[in-house]
Amino acid sequence: MKSLQTKNYVLFGIGLLLLLVSLVEVAFFGVFEDASWTKLWVLLSIITCASVGLTFVFEQKKYAISISRFFAGILFVFSGFVKAVDPLGSNYKIIDYFEAWNVEFLAPAAIVLAVLLSTAELVVGLCLVFKIYPKLSSLGALIFMLVFTSVTLYLAFQQNLTGKELVHDCGCFGDALILTNWQTFVKNVFILVPVVLLFFCRKKIYPSLTPLFSHIAVAVFVLASAGLSVYALVHLPPIDFRPYKIGTQLVSASCGDQKTAANTKTYQFAQFVNNQTGERKEFEITENYPDWEIWEIDIEAPIREEKVQLKTTEEPQAAAHPTFEVSPFFVSKDGQDYTCDIIKDTSFVFLLVQYNVNTSSLRPAMLINALYDWTQTQNFAFYGLTASLESDVEKFREASGARYEFLNADDIALKTIVRANPGLVLLKNGVVIANWNGNDIPPIQYFEELVKKQKIN
Repeated sequence: MKSLQTKNYVLFGIGLLLLLVSLVEVAFFGVFEDASWTKLWVLLSIITCASVGLTFVFEQKKYAISISRFFAGILFVFSGFVKAVDPLGSNYKIIDYFEAWNVEFLAPAAIVLAVLLSTAELVVGLCLVFKIYPKLSSLGALIFMLVFTSVTLYLAFQQNLTGKELVHDCGCFGDALILTNWQTFVKNVFILVPVVLLFFCRKKIYPSLTPLFSHIAVAVFVLASAGLSVYALVHLPPIDFRPYKIGTQLVSASCGDQKTAANTKTYQFAQFVNNQTGERKEFEITENYPDWEIWEIDIEAPIREEKVQLKTTEEPQAAAHPTFEVSPFFVSKDGQDYTCDIIKDTSFVFLLVQYNVNTSSLRPAMLINALYDWTQTQNFAFYGLTASLESDVEKFREASGARYEFLNADDIALKTIVRANPGLVLLKNGVVIANWNGNDIPPIQYFEELVKKQKIN
């Protein structure tokens, strides 16, 4: 009896230690950049430590089943949550899938599917964690994993066989973790192990709540998840995983930024087809091209870019802000690059993002126009950023009374800058100071106070 109690105390202590380790890993999760195996394995390590820790703290038997349940539950909660706080991001990703499979006519339903998907994932995960409807939630988790694993396997093989990337990443974790198709497939296979075990052992998991309280709990989960998505749509994501989040320093090698130009070099790779044999091969095209008489470039295949760290004898200085590199001609007009003018401006710069003026709301037009007039009295730059045609911009000007200058940018980039159409972004010295949904743009008095504070500081 004493040995059993000692064992339980030891496991309890190990569980607390593992929970602490998982929290430490969470704190360092954001250090890792972009799509990397390291960041993926850190995420899986966090979930594994938390799952084992919770099992040792709260469970005293069926350890394998409990660890699998917590692992699958936490992962689904994380996946569902990062989608729920950014439904427009999921909407854009679903549209990418529709375009890849030539069913663009389904695009209007993408936003509804985005909310339903995040809600379903979040509810399944919470049910697994709290042992609510364990049989149904285990089945739901298995269905999710079988479907998504099949899709990512198809995308990965298709890219290898044809050289064409239908969808850049699966969107499994929104902008919190960008993964390639092969990374996503490996991740799904890893996750399938506990999910399959959980499904076959589902009858050994006993519900923690009565049917009545289970109904209530699921209803609360659904309302909370859907409500979170609606809030993000009406305003902005309450938690921002995008590269343009507040506090980010925008830099560009074309502007002479030492952070990027001196220490990295970008190489471009394109797909070519051999005119004689039909062989497909990738060549680096930054400085040299293959023999044009033998190799023909595949203009439909995307150009792949790869950044290489250059050796330097100087010690890099710690950045005051997290940095994000934007490409040359990030924003332009009539062949003129405005990128450096914007990110090097030492004063306030107002960017009104309207990636599609045809669908941009006209409700805040009066406030926006008044704000533009005020910025001109203060000598602040104010630009509209759009991917729309000039003819559509002119129609929008007539309908809204807009007098600010419009610059051109890629629609994908604009959708990433701010999750709104329109959305307002405020920069100073290339740093993102604030951003707003068009529904939440503050009155001019707010900006007057902001200018006063900056002058005092």
